[in-house]
Amino acid sequence: MKKRFWSSFCLALCLTVMSAVAQTFPEGPGKTEFERICSACHATSMVAGLRLTPAGWAKNVNFMKKLGAPGSEEDFNKIITYLSTNFRSAKSPTAGSEMPPTVDRSSADSPYAKAALAAMRAPLDKLTPVTAEMLRNPPPGDWLHWRRTYDGWAYSPLTQINRKNAKDLKVAWTFSMASPDDAMNEFTPLVHDGIMFLWNFGDTFQALDARNGTLLWQYKHTLPSDYPWLPSIFRTKRNIAIGGDKVIVATMDMHLIALDMKTGNKVWDVVTDDYKSERTYNSGALVVRDKVIVGAGNCSPGRANPPGTDVAGYFPPGGCFITGHDLATGKELWRFYTVAHANEPGGDTWNNLPDEKRGGSAIWEVGQYDPELNLTYWGTGSPAPWSPVVRGTVGAKGLYMNSTLALNPDTGKLVWYYQHYGADAFDQDYAFERIIASVTVRGERHKAVITVGKPGIFEAMDAATGKFLFAVDPGAQNIATSIDPVTGDKTLLAVPLPPGVPYWCPGYIGARSFPAGAFSPSTNRYYLPIIDSCMGKTGDTPARFLALDLNTQKFAWDIRTRVPQSSAVLTTAGGLVFSATPDRYFRAFDDRDGKVLWESPRLNDVPNAFPITYMVDGKQYIAMPVGDPGSHGSTALYAAPELGAVQGAHSSVLWVWELP
Repeated sequence: MKKRFWSSFCLALCLTVMSAVAQTFPEGPGKTEFERICSACHATSMVAGLRLTPAGWAKNVNFMKKLGAPGSEEDFNKIITYLSTNFRSAKSPTAGSEMPPTVDRSSADSPYAKAALAAMRAPLDKLTPVTAEMLRNPPPGDWLHWRRTYDGWAYSPLTQINRKNAKDLKVAWTFSMASPDDAMNEFTPLVHDGIMFLWNFGDTFQALDARNGTLLWQYKHTLPSDYPWLPSIFRTKRNIAIGGDKVIVATMDMHLIALDMKTGNKVWDVVTDDYKSERTYNSGALVVRDKVIVGAGNCSPGRANPPGTDVAGYFPPGGCFITGHDLATGKELWRFYTVAHANEPGGDTWNNLPDEKRGGSAIWEVGQYDPELNLTYWGTGSPAPWSPVVRGTVGAKGLYMNSTLALNPDTGKLVWYYQHYGADAFDQDYAFERIIASVTVRGERHKAVITVGKPGIFEAMDAATGKFLFAVDPGAQNIATSIDPVTGDKTLLAVPLPPGVPYWCPGYIGARSFPAGAFSPSTNRYYLPIIDSCMGKTGDTPARFLALDLNTQKFAWDIRTRVPQSSAVLTTAGGLVFSATPDRYFRAFDDRDGKVLWESPRLNDVPNAFPITYMVDGKQYIAMPVGDPGSHGSTALYAAPELGAVQGAHSSVLWVWELP
């Protein structure tokens, strides 16, 4: 069988290389065996062009032997010696540098291949540095930030795809992404000058031609051999950043790295923490002028909260932090701890616990920025452990858990904070997007920072001062039994739960999670899906897609469906709202009334990432990574458990759509 396969394999390969130029090989032991066994099948130019280490040649020859190449063990040993002597690599191999045995490596040196490769990579030559002004006002066709603009809107001014023609959207191209068994994909691509920058699970970063998905370069970050095992939720990535001529990536082992945007080569690499602490970077960085700002995550992991015990499990001591770095060099310029330490302002809110006993306040998602106020806004997560009894802080606010932080990006100094849930006993993170937009409250106009935590309550603060402006509760929670209309202070459910209250809602997963909502200035609405299933009052339609009018503070939409949204939201000037559901559909809605205008064919897996839109050469595209969902995507699926039948095998694919 092997010989039959080898003969067919050899014949097929020979037919593809019949036009190869004859090659004279060096004399030496093993040449006769090589010409008799190998060159009868392989093009001579193929072998002459390869340069491998002895181990590389042995691997290739042994592979051919397994395929059924005729010859004795002595013949193969002579061939390995001959190739290792005459076609040896001049340098030590690096991971992945040895080509598969059937790859004609020499063809890469041919004039045709060189010209073709240069043409493929030509778009990289057109890349221009991303200036501070571009970051402040991105070109219409670019997607330069996590949510496109500093204000967190996820709104595009592009109108080529609109209400009238959205029904005609079709697949432009796809790109397979890394999908090992433990993969989780919650990423947001960036696009600049027609180049898309992408993360893959395992901290592989890539540049693609945004017109067709051609891979232009790839950078793989290698983890230490003793990197601790962490659940996938702490090893995913939600964004990268771009500034100047650099792509800024934050890795799971606490490196902050700058890559050359044209080549993928590493420019600088700084370490912000010992990876053995188990802090990670789930979010990416924010670039503000000549500064890079990044926040650490995984500071209140689930194993810090063992059920049914009164002893805390492990969590990174001292909580999380946000750091500021020099864009040119990576040098750390400042550090702000999201858990107030004993000798800092707010340090007296932890019931006198030593710093190493204070934990949590993780950064889930990158902050937003207001250039006029020169403030950057970041949301923090719950404390560790979740139980105030276990952590020893009953009744203590524990700054800065579940807070909005307003920092000066130049110094890292805290300008103001607003704590949404102090003394949290329910794991109600407020670690999601902040929308910066104007609102009218009691007849007065304010620039506001608006956010929604796990409880699903829409809350607004004055962007300059942090003063509470309003809260709108859609009713998916019972933890806040009342909200002061002036201060926003919440009266929280007692622990243990009082008689007549069988459970607290919305639970650990939340009425919403990391998939971000979006704002449209065309409608003045903040679009955000929630899952309202905890209290059992919504029956068979637990999903709600909300659109809050920021001026009236009333819901212009409250669309109830069986299937929740599982992706982030995208809005456009074309009058569209894009979002996806765990039954594997991606849809375009009319931003006025929520009518579905387009529905994709079924996708490969549950969509659980961030859609974007961009334009290259006058054509608008919609793009979104799909598959390998996290806890939110899986939970959204369970809200309609019958849909488990349509999920299929996990996989990650970048989908891109266009008009005909």
